[in-house]
Amino acid sequence: MIEKISTRQIIFIITISRIATIITIMPIIHMGPANQDIWIMAILSFFYTIVTNIPLLFLSSRFSNLTLIGYMEKIFGKFIGKIVGTFYGVFFMRTAILFFYIAVQMIRTTFMTELAPIIIVLVLMVLCIYISSRGLEVLARSAEFFGPIIIVSLIIVIILGFNNIDLTILLPIYKDSNFLNINLGAIEMSLILTDLYILTMNMPQLENKKDVNKIVIKSITYSLLIILMMVIVTQTSLGIEQAKHSNYPFLTYIRMVRTYSIFERIESAFLTIWLIFIMTRIISYLYVSGYAFKEIFKKKDINIFIYPIAIITTIITYYIVDISPMMLEITKPKPLEYIYYFIFKTIIPLIAVIVYFFRRKTLEEQEKLKN
Repeated sequence: MIEKISTRQIIFIITISRIATIITIMPIIHMGPANQDIWIMAILSFFYTIVTNIPLLFLSSRFSNLTLIGYMEKIFGKFIGKIVGTFYGVFFMRTAILFFYIAVQMIRTTFMTELAPIIIVLVLMVLCIYISSRGLEVLARSAEFFGPIIIVSLIIVIILGFNNIDLTILLPIYKDSNFLNINLGAIEMSLILTDLYILTMNMPQLENKKDVNKIVIKSITYSLLIILMMVIVTQTSLGIEQAKHSNYPFLTYIRMVRTYSIFERIESAFLTIWLIFIMTRIISYLYVSGYAFKEIFKKKDINIFIYPIAIITTIITYYIVDISPMMLEITKPKPLEYIYYFIFKTIIPLIAVIVYFFRRKTLEEQEKLKN
């Protein structure tokens, strides 16, 4: 029996995952103009996100009963399709490793400084394995239940720090920026927010496949509004330069928030909110990576891939946490990183679209024969 997920559930999963990309290290404050006009850049990123994902979304709509891996194999043929699918499977695993590393680093350097990294790595990974191995339905229901709670809680936390905000820091608008660097920054931001893969990898499980456009627009809009709020309050409370020199800018903002009638500080509440955000993203990518390899090797049980992927993720994460830290490279992505994202997000799907139109008649005939 195929697990089904509703439009509401997938919107929450994608929205939470997109927010998780920004909530920890906030890489977008280093992009484009890297000044008080970041909020303009973030708004423009909405349009670039749509544009860069058009090939992928077109293919997902055309092959709504197949995952990204399935229609890549159908379009390119079994041999090339499996190679492309393997690249995507590794890409998803790399994303899980990246955010697992970020999560462990934040915990060990800000909340549990005395705890050995290996313990944090193992505890988090056991939790990730358990949830991802339960299947997509568990993750979807969890996102649907916790999503409204943690999003509303995050908004409340943001509002509680209004006394520290100085909106004049955002002035003068557009004086220290130009059209080119704002647009380049918007493109960079759109490239690092990769969470529509969660939709393309779970198309067969959607209850209503006609809601694809609705899912995309709503998840991008909701997450962008929250991201805008986080960036604005962080920059206007810490200052433009201090925000850029903080490892965890939004956490630094949270530590300035005082709620005397409830807690002296609200770090513990924020830690819970943050953990749900970041773990949702990690689990989502562990799951889609396992799903990708399941499709490539035509197996029925996804867990035979989730377990080894989780073990590899654990080993690599521990290595870069305790032996070869790389936080600086993650905070400020290099040009090659953007090219890497652009290839997977736009170039490969665009080539697939071109090949599809050349092979459309053949593919349609194959579908008729199957029916």
